[in-house]
Order: sequence, then structure tokens, then C-alpha cells
Amino acid sequence: MNFQFLSVTRAGRAARLGTDCPMPAPRLCGCNYSVHYAVRELHTCGRKFIIVRIDRLQGENLEAKNIDQVWEADRLGRRQDADFLYNFIVGEVAKRKRQNRRSSYALNVDARWGAGKSFFLERFGKQAELQGHVVAYVNAWQDDHASDPYVAIMAAIDRAFAPYVREDSGLKKAWTAVVENGGPIAMKIGAGVLRSIGKKHADITSDDLLSDDPDPSFATDLAEAVVESSLETGKAEIEKLFDRTLQKMIDQFKKADRAVKSFRKRLAEAVQILDQSGKKAPFFILIDELDRCRPSYAVHLLERIKHLFEVDGVAFIFATNSQQLQYSIIGTYGAGFDGFIYLKRFFDRTYIFKEVSVKRQIEELSASIEKRKVRVPLDDLVEFLSSACDAYELDLRAIEQILEMVDVAVSAWQHPIPLDMVILFPLCVSFYRTGTVDLVVAQRDIPKGWFIGDTVQDYRQTIDRRVMINQAFSVATDRFTSMEKVMSAQEANNDAPTERYVRQTFMPEWNGKFVDRNSRSIQADLIDLVANAGRLAVKSTAA
Repeated sequence: MNFQFLSVTRAGRAARLGTDCPMPAPRLCGCNYSVHYAVRELHTCGRKFIIVRIDRLQGENLEAKNIDQVWEADRLGRRQDADFLYNFIVGEVAKRKRQNRRSSYALNVDARWGAGKSFFLERFGKQAELQGHVVAYVNAWQDDHASDPYVAIMAAIDRAFAPYVREDSGLKKAWTAVVENGGPIAMKIGAGVLRSIGKKHADITSDDLLSDDPDPSFATDLAEAVVESSLETGKAEIEKLFDRTLQKMIDQFKKADRAVKSFRKRLAEAVQILDQSGKKAPFFILIDELDRCRPSYAVHLLERIKHLFEVDGVAFIFATNSQQLQYSIIGTYGAGFDGFIYLKRFFDRTYIFKEVSVKRQIEELSASIEKRKVRVPLDDLVEFLSSACDAYELDLRAIEQILEMVDVAVSAWQHPIPLDMVILFPLCVSFYRTGTVDLVVAQRDIPKGWFIGDTVQDYRQTIDRRVMINQAFSVATDRFTSMEKVMSAQEANNDAPTERYVRQTFMPEWNGKFVDRNSRSIQADLIDLVANAGRLAVKSTAA
């Protein structure tokens, strides 16, 4: 039997001695020599000191506990996706390394907006860090104001490397080499420079070729420059112009090509040193919100990663709405361009999130809503919200943000009488869509035919127990402007389920109490409450 043996000093520190010992382990010991280790076996080996076998049980338990905490808010079952993808990518990178192939990997996580991509990517990164990896985060949408995504990617890697660069001089030296070799990467040809070449016969300098250019069409500009210059020069001059221009471009291309190869080599070396310093391979680069970027920026970022950053020991995970990303590519290259085939150049594989049960998400999102402060048909908040989201055909992003607004409004409701969800929810949807609270618009947009309840058949007739939401909202918002209207309606001889529901909403305000009939109902406070809650709750972040 082989064990890992360590000697324990008086200070409780363990030093590794070897892996083999002929002596059996006579007894178990529950003593803890370290807060990170549990002593499992204790025996002597004819030596003057104690030999112990220890396992990293406490450390593993702590890691598992921390990972559980990372996924504590997981409402969509993304933890299972993360565990699978983590094991797959780590295994795939290791396999490629054993096969002497380039040991990088690029995975695209594909899901529609609102399906939890951003949540997944953030938690995946934290889990990977807990498991010993270095992780860089790139929010492409936040960075697309930059002219070149290369800078944003380098900044993200720099942030990820920073804690380890400070501790490891070898890594610091390697990373410094990466940065120094990254200077001449962004080679662009300026349209204005090309025109000046044609007109003035000016030489092309490195600064010219590396300048930023809003118009990348080299062929068009060069042709235009030649046409313009042809009015001033003869055929021989034009040929000389082409020769000089082409040679300069070839020289500059060679220089840039050498810079790219050197950069990739230095980056691979830095990642390897990071691996040797105790961090696990691969180094993860997580890229979110690519489908929300400017089309040209999204395409440029993909190409930068493909040509510059795909080196041994690096794994990329993109979180995208692939359909939307294809539209961005088509918008850049023109109608008729096959965006799907183009994307396949950049991703080794695509992982598609499974569809999430809307009701399950609603159960989780509404769990924090204080039920005692809410009035809802059938006294079933989840059923009402599920019905509402289905009636409005809301996607997952809209559901999350609207229910966040509902939660904020309920928390801010300070009256002892519950607020009416039949009024609140349509107002929240209207604010989410328009940014304002308008009763007329909210009324108009309530889906026709939306109801809560059912019809039952007894032995003689059909009994209708449905509350028609459009009608209930209309009646309630008309009456809540005046307690006179509220109280007068109590005398009406109408026992339809919708009318009965509305009357019961207002009843606690006047039943057995003195009421100023000229005042308005407390339910009217929902107008301002939703406006305030909406400004606090609605976010623009993607998921």
C-alpha cells in the first residue's frame, strides 16, 4: 500500500518525506494537525518521529461549500451546465496537450436574451477560480466604445494576471515581454494616408500604417487615390507609385506578422509559467455580451481572439445569442453573407442552454415578495404571475425585470391594506415597455381574454368564476380616484366574479370605518409607486 507520508514537527507543520513505507497503519487518529487537513492514519516506521498520512478533506469540503455558495442564487439549473462544461473543457485541453495539438479551446454558450447567460458566465468564472484557475472577464458591450478590442482583452488579462505577477518574478518578466510585444499588433491602413500617397507620392511610415481608420476599405481607397493621381501624373509615375506603395505594404506586413508570432509565443510562455506556479490549466477568458456590441466591434473582437490569443493553455467561453450575432456579422459584411458558417471558424463547439420553465423561474423570482401585502385572484400569487407573463408573452429578461419592479413596489407599500396585483402588474409592464406610467396605455395593452379562474358545470348550469383582468383593471382604476365611487359601487346589484373581486379589493378601506368620500383610494398610490419602483428597479444589463 502506498501513502503520502509527512513528518509533523512540534509546531504542527508537515514536511513531505516520501511516498512508500513498508509499515502497516495500525490505528486511526482523528487529530487535526492543520485547519486544512484531517489526519487519517498514524504509525511509526522505526524512526524517532511520527509519520502520518493526511488527506485534503477539509480543503475539499471548504471548496465544495464555497462553490455551493457561488450558485446559491441559481434559479435556472445552470450549476449542472457549469459542472459539465468545466469538466469537458479541462479534459479537452489536457487531451489536446497529450496529442501535441494546440491546447486551446473556444466554446460558445448559445441562448436567447434573458436565459441567464451573464449569470452563468459570472458564476462559472468564480467556480473556476475556486478550483484553482486564473480567469479573465471581458464584457464586450461595455468595452465597444474602444476602437480596437485588442486593448480591452489585454486589459482583462492584465487584471487577471496582476495578483500573481506581484508574487512571481518569473511570471512578471514573462508578462512584461507579452506587453512589450503587443505594441505593433493593430495594423490598420488609413484611407486618408492612401489618398495622400496618390496625390503627394509620400512614403508610408509605420505610424501611417498603424493609425486608426474609420474606413477599412483598402481597395476602394487605393483605386480612388490612383484615379485622382492619374490626372496629375503619367503612366510611368503611377507604376512607380504602385511599386513603392506595394513594397512598403509588404515590408510592413512582414513586420506585423513577426510581431503577431512573437506576441503569441510570449503569451503562451506567460500562461505556461502561470501553470507551473501552481494555478491549474487552462487559463479561462470569459467573454460576455458580444451579441449586443456594434457589429464591426463584435467581428473585430472575434478576429483578434482567433489570430492573437488562441495559444496553448487558454480556453475561451463566449456567451452569445448566436442568432443575433449572425445578424451583426451580416450587418458588417452585407446581405447574403453566411453568418452561421463564419461563426463556426471561431468556435470549436457551441453549447445550447435548455429551455427553462417559466413557472419555475417565477416561483424563484417571486419568493421574496411579501405575500401578506398583496391581494391577488384565487390567493395564488405564482399562478397569477405565471398567467400574466404568459398572457403578455414576456421573455425571461422581461419577466425578471418586471418582477423585480413588483418586488420593489410591494416592499415600499406601507398601507396596512394589501395592494391589488391586478392593478400593479399591468402598470409595471407598461412602465417596463414605455418608461412611464399611463393608465390608458396600461389598459390598452392588457391582453384580451386574460382571466384568472375557471368555469364549472353543476347538474343544472355552468357557473363562471373567472375574473377578467382587463375589465377588473378598468373598473378598479376608474373607481380608485374617489371613495365616493368606491362606496356607491357597493350598492350595485352585480355579483359577477370580476365585479365582486373589485368590490372586495376596496372593501377594507371603508367597511366599519369613517371615510372622507372626496378622498381617493389608497390603491391610487400605485401610480406613483410604480413610477418610483421602475426607476429604481429596471436595469439594462443582459443575461
